Amino acid sequence: MHARMILPVGVLLTAAALGVAAAVPAVAAETAVVVQGAVSAPGSPSQATCPSGTHLTGGGYQLPAGTHDTVTYNGPSRDATSWYAQADHTAVQAFAVCETED
Repeated sequence: MHARMILPVGVLLTAAALGVAAAVPAVAAETAVVVQGAVSAPGSPSQATCPSGTHLTGGGYQLPAGTHDTVTYNGPSRDATSWYAQADHTAVQAFAVCETED
């Protein structure tokens, strides 16, 4: 009869997992900044632009209270530095969410 040696696999896996966790690099913290665009003329776009040293991560808009108009555009600029919003017949205000690394 041959005897087999059984290794404590759980201990080996735990040791390997701890080695990987210790090798994770540090990541710089990011700070979010919300930028308000000017309120547009009725039916015209509003633009909120991220300040220098930041990058656009999202955005949105606000219509005047009680307004039920169609928003025709709500999205980033082609170069991804600004957020635009436009409604059919109402004034709108765009907001950009920008992040910077500390």
